Amino acid sequence: MRFWFRFLKEKKIIIFLYVVSTLLFISVGALYHIENLGKLLYATLLAFSVWGAIGFLASMRYVRKSRRLEEIFEHFEREGELLLWEPLPMGEDRIEEAATYADAQLFFLLSIYEKQLKEREEWEKKSQEYREYYVMWTHQVKTPIAAMKLLLENGGMQGREGFLMQEELFKIEQYVEMVLTYQRLENMSADLELQKYDLHSLIRQAVKKYSVLFINKGLSLELQDMDISILTDEKWFVFCLEQLLSNSIKYTKEGGIKIRAVSDGEETIRLCIEDTGIGIRQEDLPRIFEKGFTGYNGRVDKRATGIGLYLCRRILAYLGIRIKVDSMEGEGTKVSLLWESFPSVLQKD
Repeated sequence: MRFWFRFLKEKKIIIFLYVVSTLLFISVGALYHIENLGKLLYATLLAFSVWGAIGFLASMRYVRKSRRLEEIFEHFEREGELLLWEPLPMGEDRIEEAATYADAQLFFLLSIYEKQLKEREEWEKKSQEYREYYVMWTHQVKTPIAAMKLLLENGGMQGREGFLMQEELFKIEQYVEMVLTYQRLENMSADLELQKYDLHSLIRQAVKKYSVLFINKGLSLELQDMDISILTDEKWFVFCLEQLLSNSIKYTKEGGIKIRAVSDGEETIRLCIEDTGIGIRQEDLPRIFEKGFTGYNGRVDKRATGIGLYLCRRILAYLGIRIKVDSMEGEGTKVSLLWESFPSVLQKD
């Protein structure tokens, strides 16, 4: 009904003029005692009927167009694209051939839409080519990395230098893995494979991978025994654990890292990763999950990318896990992963 009321509101001047004109005819006829005043009234009624029928048809068309326009706006808000029911032929001379100003506006908007559609198709094609290239490059660069690791393990370099070489090679491998994960993030929902896993074994898997860094920096590790099972995706969850461990090791010069799980109830688990590192400035804490943000520590380190924690937050959100970071500058950092609802967390019998 709101479209009908809006139509009447827009046409109120025309309706007002018609009613005034009709009243003037009738008033003048009655004032001067025109003969056959009844015929004048009959003609007025016929005119009113004709104009009423025309107005009804116009209102039907108006309501139909208004509903279509509303659907276009709703679709644009949801999908970010213009919705057309049927393809309309476009040409450079269509605006000049428009019969009305409204038609000219329509042709102009359609020409813009057609241009944007072509630009979007070209952009998507180029983006797809870039994505395919980077995925191919990422997979290819892993081959020489694996070969270098094999050479080192077979005695290519001994002693302290060998350990340092392994550490730097490991960092390169992690950067490559981060790029590959970033590329896969858009289609993560299609790649999830949720199963029941032992939380302790997943943590040990991540810790083992970083054993070289623990040894080279002389850091201690305290891993609490935990009898907890979780429903998660092994690949994505372990990647997050690795990123969190990487940050803790990177910014911890002495001391160590403590990993423990605390149960706050039957369906709530808090996994804590605490380090004795340099900590995070309070003004940086609210922004640490922003893509590309490195903060004061990143500017000191010079090699920080600002991508690790951003990826962790997005991945953990998909897995139904909330991440929280508490830190004091110079006193270390505590990262908490929280499962707050069943069946994400399952206590073992």
